[in-house]
Amino acid sequence: MPVSVRELAYTYGQGHLARKVLKGVTFDVADGEVAIITGPSGSGKTTLLTILGALRTFDEGTVVVNGVSLQDQPTAELLRIRQRIGFVFQRHNLLKSLPVFENVESGLHLLPESDTEMNRARAQAMLSAVGLGDRGNDYPATMSGGEQQRVAVARALVRMPDLIIADEPTAALDSKSGRLVADLTRDIAGKLGCAVIVATHDERIFDIADTRLHMEDGRLVKL
Repeated sequence: MPVSVRELAYTYGQGHLARKVLKGVTFDVADGEVAIITGPSGSGKTTLLTILGALRTFDEGTVVVNGVSLQDQPTAELLRIRQRIGFVFQRHNLLKSLPVFENVESGLHLLPESDTEMNRARAQAMLSAVGLGDRGNDYPATMSGGEQQRVAVARALVRMPDLIIADEPTAALDSKSGRLVADLTRDIAGKLGCAVIVATHDERIFDIADTRLHMEDGRLVKL
């Protein structure tokens, strides 16, 4: 089970300013499964994603990603865990000064097996997989928003992750581009056999989910 969460709790602030954002969150996501998390702004979705991505420590409960507990891990181990996670966000965060193939390659640079020749081949293969095989030498500024988000998906997937975490990946896209990004993520993640967790308000992509979860006031329920 790539992701297993039990009784997860998280509190912002201390003393009289403390506010519990996550309350007893429990769920699992299996290999090849897509889980969509919905909920209003401020319900705790992004906080949950940053914990699952080993970007934030937590107060109570257990979080296991690909068989490794995230609790009380040293910085070096958390970095190793992050290397096996692909991130896709609403803002694609591409480096405007680099051509597309180098943006995708950047997802490989910190991996232990990183190699210049291999990186270029993997980046090109992943660009082809998202339908941009002929755009590797172009720069992000010459691409549409949907194309740039597809590059971001390629960058997340090029490291062959165990887990993909996506935070509102289609929110800034039109219907056609959002559908393409969602379908690509579903299709390629299925072929890689990795778990996918998507936080979104976008009802247009709910159908890619194997599991629907809803967060309200820090609590998560299965729909």
